[in-house]
Amino acid sequence: MGVSSPRIFAAVRAGGLRSVDEVTKAVRAGGGCGTCHPEIDEILADANGAPYPEALRLENRLVNESEVSNRIESSLDSGVRPVLAERGVRLSGFSSSGLVVRVRLQGERAAEAAGFIESELRRLVCRDFSVEIEEAPSPGDSNRAPD
Repeated sequence: MGVSSPRIFAAVRAGGLRSVDEVTKAVRAGGGCGTCHPEIDEILADANGAPYPEALRLENRLVNESEVSNRIESSLDSGVRPVLAERGVRLSGFSSSGLVVRVRLQGERAAEAAGFIESELRRLVCRDFSVEIEEAPSPGDSNRAPD
């Protein structure tokens, strides 16, 4: 985890990589638990013009989305939420699509939190992430229109 698919694809193309081991040595992807090995195999096939079964592509997407979501949630819970709470900001939810993570925040200093959240998710999950902030009205905030 931590190396995006586009980064792996670029390394495979630039370096003529042909195996998961070569990818691991080149960009340090796939050296951990092995969950991403099927996705790396798919990238290798695409980059080298080899066929890859559609059923496996779908399975890779589902596994990848689940793993990324779990990793984001764990990182937010352990490293981000406590710091935000100290700043009077509540993180009430998130969603992700590709390399974009959307977080829903409440609190007067919510807009200030974007840079911190992005740097932490880049450090802990994937260095290619970008973060979009959705400010939610605080409970009891009568000055803001409802969503």
